[in-house]
Parts: sequence; structure tokens; C-alpha cells
Amino acid sequence: MQISEVHNCDCLEYMRTIPDGFFDLADVDPPYGIGKNWTKDKHSKFYTHKSSYNNDTIPGEEYFKELFRVSKNQIIWGANYFTAFLPARNSWIVWDKKRDYPKQHMAEGELAWTSFNIPLRIAEFRWNGACVCSPRYGKHPHEKPVPLYAWVYKNYAQPGWKIFDSHMGSQSGRIAAYKLGFDYYGCEIDEQCYKDGCERFAWECKGEIIVPSGRIYTQQNLFTKSSNK
Repeated sequence: MQISEVHNCDCLEYMRTIPDGFFDLADVDPPYGIGKNWTKDKHSKFYTHKSSYNNDTIPGEEYFKELFRVSKNQIIWGANYFTAFLPARNSWIVWDKKRDYPKQHMAEGELAWTSFNIPLRIAEFRWNGACVCSPRYGKHPHEKPVPLYAWVYKNYAQPGWKIFDSHMGSQSGRIAAYKLGFDYYGCEIDEQCYKDGCERFAWECKGEIIVPSGRIYTQQNLFTKSSNK
């Protein structure tokens, strides 16, 4: 049975419990250290997340040491912020966001370092913010589109690989892994991010809705009489 195992915890503490080389691919998107609650985009009407999410600092040396210990291959987004901790390689991914209009405060693309010994690759996926990817669950300031993760897994992962995500955020990576049949393990330290992401995963992958009472409904029974109870 396919594994989709997630934890609301500190990823460093979790990785310390994992054997060497347990994951085949770590596809991670750590904080870039660009400000609490992404203050660069505080004007955005699409950013509704109100938790303690904090992007003031980047992970330290111990995080990267553990990440390389528990995984055989790595893809690290925002790696231009972490070059002090990464081996010198020429294998990168460039995500071209294909922006419809220029905004000086928003990047037109993102970089990811990879441990793979292959030429640089460009992934082209239109992106103007979380509103494009998931209007229902566009609550995380750094949400990436599911098709981007699907492209990564199709081009860099092999069937049967175990994928690890140390900072799940909105769980786009988990959704892509589930739909493509990969085993997935993820961590998210922020409780509200974790809850929002799990609700999004349940809806997009299993057609389930969690109502305020905590009761779960599927698309099939949502409009039955029992749904009013």
C-alpha cells in the first residue's frame, strides 16, 4: 500500500530518528530567511495564513548535514540562499514562473540545487501566486504548484522511490507524490500550516471535506441527508 506519512513536528528532530539513506529523494523547500510572514507580500489579498509562520532565518549546518545523511539524492529549492552549506556542483533547476506582468517585489523564477550529475533543466509553469494553484487552500505564502512537483518527480525520481519533504507547507509535493504513486514522508512545524495542508490533501486526493465539527465527508455523500447532522 502506498505510504503518505506526515508529521506536525520539527524536521531536524524527525530526521535524527531516521536511518542513513532511508529516503531515495529529499525534495525540500526550506525557509529562505526573507522575513516573518513574508512581509514582502503583506499587501496580497490571497495571503490569508494567520499562524506563527516565520521565515526570518535559514536552516543551519546541522539541518543540511542530517538531510544529506538520511537521503540518497537531494533537490533543494532556494539553494542560492544556502550555498555555504552545499557542495559545488553545476546541476540546477530553474523554475520559470512565466509571469503575465512584471512586479519588482516578486521573483520571475526560482532556483533549485540538485545532487544529480545532469545538465541544468528549466521547468516552465505559470505562477502568479497561490491563487493560481489552489483557490480553496491558497493560505501559504510560499506555495508551489502541484504540476511543478509532478515535473520534478517525473524527471528526477524512479518508480518505487521514497520521497522526503522537510518543510511541507501547503503540501503540494505530497499531492503530486500521491497522484504519481510515490511513497512520501513529510514534516511541517507550523500547526496551522499542517492542518490547512492536510485538509487540502484530503480534498484534492481523496475528495474529502472536514467540517468544523471534525466530521469527514466525501464528495459522494456530501449532499446526502446525513451531511446535515
